[in-house]
Order: sequence, then C-alpha cells, then structure tokens
Amino acid sequence: MLEAVLQCAQPHRWIELAVGKYSGTVEILDSKILPNDVVQHLFDIQVKPDVAEELLEELRQDKGVLGLETTKSKSGHIRGTAASRRCTVCKQVDKSKCFLTSVVVNSKEHAQWTILGSNDSFKEVLEGLEKARIPYEVRLKKSLEDSDLLTSRQEQILSIAYEKGYFDFPKKIGLKELATLTGIRTSTLAEILRRGQRKILGEYLARRSLLHEKWD
Repeated sequence: MLEAVLQCAQPHRWIELAVGKYSGTVEILDSKILPNDVVQHLFDIQVKPDVAEELLEELRQDKGVLGLETTKSKSGHIRGTAASRRCTVCKQVDKSKCFLTSVVVNSKEHAQWTILGSNDSFKEVLEGLEKARIPYEVRLKKSLEDSDLLTSRQEQILSIAYEKGYFDFPKKIGLKELATLTGIRTSTLAEILRRGQRKILGEYLARRSLLHEKWD
C-alpha cells in the first residue's frame, strides 16, 4: 500500500470563498458520491472567530451548496457537511480503488489531496485526471510499511480506551481499570497505548507539515 499527496484544483466555489475572502483553511475529512452526480463532504473550516457567522450566512445563501449542516465553535472552527455537483477529483478517486483520507485547502487555486491505495489504483487516479484534463502535481508518494500502520489489536484497544474516556481530562477510566476491562496486563496495555499514540501522532504531524506548507 502507498500514500500519495496530489496538488490539484480545489473542489468547490464555497471553499474558494472560505479560503479567499475569509482567509480560512478548509479540510475535507470525508467524501461520498451520492445519486445524481452529487458529492457530499464532511468538512472543518478554520477562520477568525469574528467572521465565522458572516461566512456561514454566505454559505447558506449559496445555491451551489446543497444540504448544508454545520456547528460553530467560539474559536472559529466551522464543522459540518455540504454537498455539491462539482468535484471532479473526488469522482476520479471514487472510480478507482483508492481511499481519500483528506483534502486540505489554504490556497485560492489548489488543494492537497491525500489518498491511500495500491500502485495500480493510484495509476488509475492519475489516468483519470489526465483523461479529464485536470492538472495535478504529485507532491508525495511513499510506500507504507507495516510499522506505519496500526495493527488491528492496537486499533481495537485505542478505540476502547477512547470510548471509555481514558484520553479525557480528567480521565473517566484509569489504566488499571482499562487493563481489567480488556484482560491485558497493565504494563503491556501501557506499551500498546504508547505505541499506538506514537504512530497516530507521527503520521498526523508529518501530514500536517506537508499539507500546510506555503505553496508557490
């Protein structure tokens, strides 16, 4: 399996509005293709708190945005879902066997698309972009080793720890209680959690460093 980051055209006018007029950063967390050639996005927009409501009002008035649902935080984060008919890159990824893991936009013209898949499925995406005459640049392409991915055991234990409130502040469950719940020795559980968190954090920081660099 490999991970690749493509720089392509950004997907929607409403994203251009958030990035251009409001100097925000938009991250597409998930996408899915709906009937009638509609693409729905789960997104996270970061703008200055004092302009968040103004941006939201413009999004509500945009006829190209379908089914907008949002929540707004005091820090300027706007999270929600929105659908649109224009997302040619999303459709090319969907046609292949690749997985779209994120899209980050902080430029008026371009977005950074992170995808996972095999060499063959990645070639399918590039061939589709070329056939559709969509300009792109491969910013990163690397093979993922076993050590880069969470094992199913680590993922399961991290999921249980998260759901039970181990990572909350204050903690809702302690390490000993979690060990009893999972049937794993305390020392072994601590090591599993440490390695799992290290992998997740390392991958997250590496990706954010690349995706949020200033583009030419």
